[in-house]
Amino acid sequence: MGFFDDIAQGFRKLTGGVDEELIATGTLARGEILGVQPGGTTIQVMNGLVERNCTFVVRVLVDGQQPWDVQITQRVQEVSIPQLQQPGVVVAVRVDPADHSRVALDFSVQPPEVTLPATEGPGSAAYILEHGRPVTVVLVANQPVGIKNSKGDPVHALTLTVATGVDTPYQVQVGNAVPATALPLVFPGSKLHAKLGDGPNDIVVDWAAGAVAP
Repeated sequence: MGFFDDIAQGFRKLTGGVDEELIATGTLARGEILGVQPGGTTIQVMNGLVERNCTFVVRVLVDGQQPWDVQITQRVQEVSIPQLQQPGVVVAVRVDPADHSRVALDFSVQPPEVTLPATEGPGSAAYILEHGRPVTVVLVANQPVGIKNSKGDPVHALTLTVATGVDTPYQVQVGNAVPATALPLVFPGSKLHAKLGDGPNDIVVDWAAGAVAP
């Protein structure tokens, strides 16, 4: 990298400009925006929309790899900031495969569907199903999230009411893989067997156990 390239890169970092090289050559991945902090620097080119420098906290999901969180400073159109601050926003990102700290938001394409690797040990779905406390849940809502588990089953965001097996019923949203055989059980009001792990959000639906008998 030459002297003028160093200057350009420094200016880009200062103003939040997009790393065009990373956009062109980086690995396409899925980014879940966890937080947005607007900065004080704005730029307007000619009569274009005002762009503001923002700091994003993003969970990066690359096909076949464990997710990780990264902080990105990037300029975005100011009118888009309220939408990006909504819970659950997912965007496409570009990742430097040799340096996972280098990530850029890419608004020119749709976020890809990714397949996550298998996990083991405490906290994993398999561990909770084997060792967790039996509870029953009622499905309130569900939505596919564009992710598959290592078996190829799509992951859904499930809004559940934990109805029995706990001192006080409560509602929670969790990500659970839903195999094709379980799709007939996925409807609002469905009463299902589940297992509870160490925390109140550690809920895994036991699809193999079927629905709770009336």
